[in-house]
Amino acid sequence: MEGERKETSRTIALGALVAAAVAVATMIHIPVPGFRLYFNFGEGVLYVAALTFGARYGAAGGLGAALADLLLGYPLWAPLTLAIKGAEGYVVGRLAPRGRIVALLAGATIMIVGYTTAAGFLYGWKAAPVELATDLVQTGMGGAFALFFVPLLRRRLFLPETR
Repeated sequence: MEGERKETSRTIALGALVAAAVAVATMIHIPVPGFRLYFNFGEGVLYVAALTFGARYGAAGGLGAALADLLLGYPLWAPLTLAIKGAEGYVVGRLAPRGRIVALLAGATIMIVGYTTAAGFLYGWKAAPVELATDLVQTGMGGAFALFFVPLLRRRLFLPETR
């Protein structure tokens, strides 16, 4: 009983830390002029968490990204972000054992399709190419960040290396 409670506490604490880290990294952002869009650094943190700790913690990153949307003044996007980023993080963590590149490509696809479609519906289809371009850059930079930092973090935490 005591061991279960301790493990549950650790799980909740790590999930909260992941959500907070993604929120802070997302708040380091660059607005796209003329649109209610922005480029941010949360993608890389979400990918690192998902690839290092798995699907549950990747999904927790969606909560942090949604919180950042609320704090940055994009409340309309918060529920969409929760769903899109939560699914993205979950899929990246779930597919991580098959290889980091496969996992990142699947997650990036979810993010790009989700946000580009949402921008098209919310702002009109003329906004979709801007969103698409922003998302391609964001997922590319986030993926590169994760590919660099995940092996370092895994070694630092004494976790076995994966593909």
